[in-house]
Amino acid sequence: MIRPVNERAVSEALATIFRGPVEVSSIEELAGDASTRRYFRIRLGPGAPGSSLVVMEYPDEVPKGEELPFIHVHRYLKKAGIPVPEIHHHAPGERLLFLEDAGDTLLERVVHDANTTDAFLPLYERSLEILVRIQWEGTRALDGKAIPSRLAFDLRKFAEEIDFFIEHAVREYGSIPLSETEERAIENLFLPVLDTLSTLPRVLAHRDYHSRNILVVPGGNRGTPSSLRILDFQDARMGTLFYDLCSLLRDSYVTLPENTVDHLCYVYRHAAPRELRRMGGDLGTFAFHHDLAALQRNVKAIGTFGNQAANRGKNFYLKFIPPTVAHIEANIARNPPLRSLGSRLLPIISDLAAKAAAEAPP
Repeated sequence: MIRPVNERAVSEALATIFRGPVEVSSIEELAGDASTRRYFRIRLGPGAPGSSLVVMEYPDEVPKGEELPFIHVHRYLKKAGIPVPEIHHHAPGERLLFLEDAGDTLLERVVHDANTTDAFLPLYERSLEILVRIQWEGTRALDGKAIPSRLAFDLRKFAEEIDFFIEHAVREYGSIPLSETEERAIENLFLPVLDTLSTLPRVLAHRDYHSRNILVVPGGNRGTPSSLRILDFQDARMGTLFYDLCSLLRDSYVTLPENTVDHLCYVYRHAAPRELRRMGGDLGTFAFHHDLAALQRNVKAIGTFGNQAANRGKNFYLKFIPPTVAHIEANIARNPPLRSLGSRLLPIISDLAAKAAAEAPP
């Protein structure tokens, strides 16, 4: 049985937000993400000073004296001028956070509904301009109190994510029998990739910058353009400039044409300040490091999808394993230095893709 949100706590919070009682016309649970958070849309009755809000219910207790990560990172992103949903109220005792309702139109949906690339390309270009702002202004906004500045995608973190893939996707979901020797061989072949990534310059990384975490807010009736809201940023940490870039351009949820990826890499480099471009290296180095980052990121994503299916019963995510495997196959095919790793990895992920395709809900 699905547990409803605490309506008493909602009413009390709304009275605080709007400085008096407000009628609630409906409370609707929204489709969640891969986390343990739950989201609800609160529709307000006639005469209310707004039409709706979104409530995030989070499961973890925040230790006394500490701050909810969402609120903490939100403050730094706002300082950097990043378009994140407004926070209206926090009810820590009830573990509820009341947010701006920016609608339901994910960038993912816009792409899937589009008839041509031109229908969504400007949204990607703007998403990349925002990404540059996160990496440049967001990094500069951090101070000694900022949690993201004390966390990083280092060699240990990257290795943990590969281990996560082996444990949750290969063993638990795929039930693929690998000996300890075979697992160690894969990890050893990954090591040069992870070592290269861990030594690159670091900037603020959103950590999940993809089409399901970018909301498209329609413009007004007078021809004003749509705007964007960036979601799910609470786990931000320091990482390479390629981490979020490949999350968007080699997305598990959306497969962009290769010429579009090339164009958007150009857009990113053109929008980036000189120092960011210098960090990325020349065109050849940029392309190779982007592919290394995408390989690591896509393998971790398969681990997440396997974990959702095997341990949380969320088979919805299985349908995203085959396109993620296709990203990896194309990546290895265009990069000869990755062929040895590919000889070990590709048979395994091909089996995972076949199993996921057969078991994914329609």
